[in-house]
Amino acid sequence: MSSNKSEAREFCLQFLYHFQLPAFQDLKKSLETADLFQRIQDFKETLGKELGSEGQAYVASTVKGILKTHEELETILVKYLKNWKLSRISKIEHTIFMLSIYELKFTPDVPAKVVINEAIELGKKYSTKESASFLNGILDSVMKQELNRNE
Repeated sequence: MSSNKSEAREFCLQFLYHFQLPAFQDLKKSLETADLFQRIQDFKETLGKELGSEGQAYVASTVKGILKTHEELETILVKYLKNWKLSRISKIEHTIFMLSIYELKFTPDVPAKVVINEAIELGKKYSTKESASFLNGILDSVMKQELNRNE
């Protein structure tokens, strides 16, 4: 996977993380496409990030897709959180799960192993070292049992 896609994925994580914060809960239900695109642009400028056109297209479609399918993605996640309550996982891990489950389910052109590996790397960077095995275990189960993808 190109580093541009990795950077776009990381930007998605940062952007979506903000939607986990209480101040954004109502907002995420009412985003129009133009408003969402503007918020992505504003957030990109705030971070001083440069994304190529491919990266921007990825971010826009992924964020929109995740916001649209959020409940479905969360239902899948909860199903595989054995002995864990959703409220017990960190906001950053929750966001990584939403991003990764979305990609596993709705972007079959991206190899599942790449999605999982990127999730692990994001977990190491933004959460704890221990989160890597937690993310890997859950996402591997989702890939194999939920999506019948054995890659």
